[in-house]
Amino acid sequence: MYKLSRTILVNEPSKTTLSRHDVWAGLLMKANNALPYVPIMSKCEVIERGEGWLTRDILLKDVPLREKVTFEPESRVIFDRIGGDELGRIENIIGEDEKGNLTLTFSFGLTKKGIPEGSDAEQKHFAQMEGAYFGAVASTLAAVRRTVDEDGRDKLHANIAAGTADDDWTSAFFRDADTLVVEKLMSWFAETIEVRFGNAPAIQGRTAAEQAFRQFYSSLSGMRHRREALVSSGDLAAQMAVVTYTRRDGGEVSMPVASHLRRVGGQKIDRLWIFIDLAPLFGTAQT
Repeated sequence: MYKLSRTILVNEPSKTTLSRHDVWAGLLMKANNALPYVPIMSKCEVIERGEGWLTRDILLKDVPLREKVTFEPESRVIFDRIGGDELGRIENIIGEDEKGNLTLTFSFGLTKKGIPEGSDAEQKHFAQMEGAYFGAVASTLAAVRRTVDEDGRDKLHANIAAGTADDDWTSAFFRDADTLVVEKLMSWFAETIEVRFGNAPAIQGRTAAEQAFRQFYSSLSGMRHRREALVSSGDLAAQMAVVTYTRRDGGEVSMPVASHLRRVGGQKIDRLWIFIDLAPLFGTAQT
């Protein structure tokens, strides 16, 4: 079994100080949808939930794995690999050092089917993945700090259902949309997805939706949503936001947008209606 553990300080001079509760909110977000934080992960789908746990299917470097994630509130998140060729346990632990400074510890003990335990091959296999695992911890803290800086702690904590691991799925969706990575966006969509932009004809099906978003993303070098309001109930959500587009020429245009989303059985989105006037984006680009 390949074992590794590393502890980092949560807070650094000149950066916004995060509390234990802030860090916990970030760990919940990562557990529910790790795609924004782990570049080598191409799928993260929660398939079952219970009180204090969830089970998720992931693709890590195109390797399918199943994890049971257990939550010890404000203290530890445990990822037990229960399916696939890489088994074992990963832990994210919130603690304190001897001076009382808040810390975050990442540790794992993993095996790979077909590779002898304790061998050089095992060392080589997992050593190349260390950067991605530790990078996920760092990017989670950065995302939490950015949310606190831009939107405030109330919004950060409002995005997490109190006492559960149920992340605000609409936030996770728009985080993926803002990466401008079509594959991440498509992972949210059901085969029967219907996309509407204003009063334009509906775009039906994943293939057509992918073509439309590839064309749209090709005109941008950046995009970010700032939520203003959210009304949601189960698998239905309506969000009001201000979206800022960065054009290929470096110019930025911000405008209001209303989005209506619907999921099927708590999983894939089969309806995305976007109400926005894109004339300022493309009109400005032509002047």
